[in-house]
Amino acid sequence: MHRARPSAAFAVGLALFCAALFAWSYIGFVVPFRAASGGRELLDARMAGYDASDVIGMLQYLRDHPDAAAIQRGLYLGPELILPAAVALLLIVLLRFVGVGGSVFGRPVPAIALAAIFFLPVLYVVVDYAENIAGLMLFPPALPSDATVSMLASALPFLVRLKFAALAITVILLVRSLILRYLSGRGEQPR
Repeated sequence: MHRARPSAAFAVGLALFCAALFAWSYIGFVVPFRAASGGRELLDARMAGYDASDVIGMLQYLRDHPDAAAIQRGLYLGPELILPAAVALLLIVLLRFVGVGGSVFGRPVPAIALAAIFFLPVLYVVVDYAENIAGLMLFPPALPSDATVSMLASALPFLVRLKFAALAITVILLVRSLILRYLSGRGEQPR
């Protein structure tokens, strides 16, 4: 049974929804956090990642600055409840829309490879939610034990790298598929 590709209108609508959620995150939480914390960046806003010492530094800072801690918690309990799932759904829709697959070196892409490609957005969303849950368990008003602080300070940098790796690989595969589609002469829009 052949499944129909998602419509372009649905993909555009979902992309606009993701953009609105991102704007809410940035304007409603990243900018106010920066203002309340004297220019500090939320760990979630550090695209280059962070390490355990950054996590411990943020924990110490937030313990002494409840306004900044409340803004960060609001991010986790606001747009970050929806944004990761919306982005993952958008990635899956785009993967279906561009028809990822085809061939590599003249051979069809194996089904297991296609499954792995479509698993990347799922990995992204699971890891993003794990990162958010870890942040809620670690940062104020939470009162974690020293052992929990140590474990989460080590886990968070790994989670953020894994999250961005899954996202980056998915975007690279999307771009690759679009380029190959264009070069193969199938540059017309899918229905």
